[in-house]
Amino acid sequence: MQKFLTKKIIVCLIAMTVKLENFFNAESFCVVGASTTPNKPGNVVAYNFVHSFPGKTYLVNPKGGELFENKLYHSVLDIEDKIDAACIIVPARFAPSALQECGKKGIKNIIVTTGGFSEIGEEGEKLQQQMFDIMKEYEINVIGPNCLGLYSPALGYDTMFLPASKLKRPSNGPVSIFTQSGAFGAAFIDQLSRLGSGRWVSKFISYGNASDINETDSLEYVGNDVDTKMILIYLEDFKNGREFMKKAREISLRKPIMGIKANRTETGAKAGASHTAALSANDVIVDDLLNDAGIIRVITWDQLEDCVLAFGTQPLPLGDRVAIVTDGGGAGVMASDMVSDCNLKLAKFSEDVQKKLDETFPSFYATGNPIDITGSATAEDYRIALESVYNDPNVDSVVNICIPVIPDLDIEEYIKISRELAKRKEKPFVTALVGGEEADYATIELLKEDIPAFESPGRAVKALGMLTDYTKYLQKHGVDPRTIQMEDQK
Repeated sequence: MQKFLTKKIIVCLIAMTVKLENFFNAESFCVVGASTTPNKPGNVVAYNFVHSFPGKTYLVNPKGGELFENKLYHSVLDIEDKIDAACIIVPARFAPSALQECGKKGIKNIIVTTGGFSEIGEEGEKLQQQMFDIMKEYEINVIGPNCLGLYSPALGYDTMFLPASKLKRPSNGPVSIFTQSGAFGAAFIDQLSRLGSGRWVSKFISYGNASDINETDSLEYVGNDVDTKMILIYLEDFKNGREFMKKAREISLRKPIMGIKANRTETGAKAGASHTAALSANDVIVDDLLNDAGIIRVITWDQLEDCVLAFGTQPLPLGDRVAIVTDGGGAGVMASDMVSDCNLKLAKFSEDVQKKLDETFPSFYATGNPIDITGSATAEDYRIALESVYNDPNVDSVVNICIPVIPDLDIEEYIKISRELAKRKEKPFVTALVGGEEADYATIELLKEDIPAFESPGRAVKALGMLTDYTKYLQKHGVDPRTIQMEDQK
């Protein structure tokens, strides 16, 4: 009996992974509802596949004709060749019949991007139940309905129905994302396209109402995907919370999982139910479960972007000891407060480093921690201070704060110094630039090379806090953080 149960569990787990593998590994794809009207969803998805997908693309429209030099078939049943996966982009009332035709054709992997199902109430629930019955009859794996579907720049896979003129796509990178909300996913995808080099995304999964494939399937897939180094999530509810947390506990020991669990309040729960048919849960319990599973919970989109920038470019710290270098005392105090808020510690410098700082800098510089090189600072002062603490074995992470309005600072030299230290990747190194035109310029220049640069000391320290929280979680479970490779070697 025990052997039977074990075998059954293994088969179920393999099936979860295979579900999404069959989509991403498809060699032929059909767009059901391809439109000849520019910028219509069916037109955008057809364009995406015809121009980017390396496999064979088929287009279906009852009117027939031609689109992007490809034949428009009247029905999926008119296509003689085998089809691995399809996307249905038709009005909700036609979706069940389209799904049934795909089932008769033998297509087992289908994305339904159309909205108008359980998220809108009783009539939509009836339509979704029809879809579910067809799925069961033909043993179809379905993503959606009411979703954006899938995106993978490396695979040329893109069912996001928003035109490139509106939704910019990030290029290939170490991050995989799965989201219950298509609107959130679209906004964050667009945001990542403008973050630094824009080279961030491995896989993107928007599963909407989760009539079949859900958050646990998505986590299982990206957790086993060798191209995924870190996982971002947006959830409003759980289809199977127990199984999700179990998988998260396993995967978070190999790669970081971070994200937003919305529906934190009664107001948020009502809003969530209105657009994805989400159900809420006790948030205190959810928070404890996420922490126990090693999921780094963030509240805002900015924090999620900061996670990408920090985890995607810097190594994990080996401890919680932080050094701060600044040219403004107030900024150093603010950063020190945030160090405490994030359960970090100000590092006590080694005797050799402290002696060097004391002997090198004038007496009106503060050479403790934080190091305040004041408004008299030069780029060379920054180099000495930053290199000294970076090389100190008593320091696990470095916060580099600059208010570049001071008269003697060569901003180009400062940028060069900051870039070189961040690229050493021996320990986390984050920069905060505060002020006007030169601060904006330096931030942009560093971000061009995916150097983690933030607009405030608080965001920089918070990013280190999240890195360190993950280190502590790994160490608590006997995992050496040095074995976790997240950052892309850019």
